[in-house]
Amino acid sequence: MSLWILLVIVLAALAFLTHPNLRRARTRRWRGQAFAHRGLHSPERGIVENTLPAFRAACEAGFGMELDIQFTKDMQVAVFHDDNLARLTGDPRKIWDVPLAELQAMPLAGRENARIPTLRQVLDAVNGRVPLLIELKNGPHNRRLCEALMEHLEDYPGEYLVESFNPLIVLWFRRHAPQIVRGQLVDAMPSYRPAVNSVAAFLMAGLLFNCFTRPDFVAYNINAPRFFSPHFQRFLFRTPMAAWTVRTPALAALTDARGEMNIFESDGRPPKASPHS
Repeated sequence: MSLWILLVIVLAALAFLTHPNLRRARTRRWRGQAFAHRGLHSPERGIVENTLPAFRAACEAGFGMELDIQFTKDMQVAVFHDDNLARLTGDPRKIWDVPLAELQAMPLAGRENARIPTLRQVLDAVNGRVPLLIELKNGPHNRRLCEALMEHLEDYPGEYLVESFNPLIVLWFRRHAPQIVRGQLVDAMPSYRPAVNSVAAFLMAGLLFNCFTRPDFVAYNINAPRFFSPHFQRFLFRTPMAAWTVRTPALAALTDARGEMNIFESDGRPPKASPHS
């Protein structure tokens, strides 16, 4: 077999395995949408990430918001990013090992006005004013988390998308809630270690589960350019993309020029106004 034939076979296999959902009309409305990463938080203003003040600030500024959900020990849906509480509270425990009442008694980053909210509290505070980009964190009860999110959103009046690093979560939405626009989060291979083995890290970083999950968009780490899968998606499939985390005007201008969703912090706000401002 010649080298060229082998190359064609490899490229064809990659195209099959990484193929997203090509129904682009589902994502056309989201082109260029800005999302404040974990709300419009600011250490200088005393606003902590993923808290009600951060989400209210995003609403007031007219930006959509990205937020993270996971279960507490008593199976309440909390809005919190990290697996454990160490960074923001000094407590080393996993969030799913602590009941909600105890979690909400902990000030975040030493600020009394900053507490871990429930998803219900966030939805009530936003009330459809701006779009939501909801990341489902990987945990011990992923299927139940998907179901709980759907229950919360059943009567929600606003717009939203969902995304996850875990392809099984994205697959759940393809099978059980195909009407919801779903995204696959991706990062460079080293970021998956040591949580998974090298084979799984390669498959996830390469978006090689797309053939099962068929994501509507891919959310990629714009600060880790040395991995091929976002470029493959962009140039082969013209996949709708979301860039995280955009922190500089130059990166904001780049995402704007590409028409990508901008998940931003601080100076990474898009150069043009949000569609909801």
